Amino acid sequence: MEARIVPVTALRPRLLRCLNRASRLGEEYVITKNGRPSAVIVGFDEWESWKETRDILSDPSALRRIQKARRYFSR
Repeated sequence: MEARIVPVTALRPRLLRCLNRASRLGEEYVITKNGRPSAVIVGFDEWESWKETRDILSDPSALRRIQKARRYFSR
């Protein structure tokens, strides 16, 4: 799903709608300030998933275990 771009000035009256759609429908919103991306609104579950993925990818021992498992199951 492609993120919707919303200027920060237009966000205020639409914030609750954006939050509800992000959490219920998985929509993503890129918030711009002065025409440049500044922040993103995503549902909490999606954010937690991204955070967990980032943590795994930054852990060398976890990556080694993943690679080992891939080799094992690709036989």
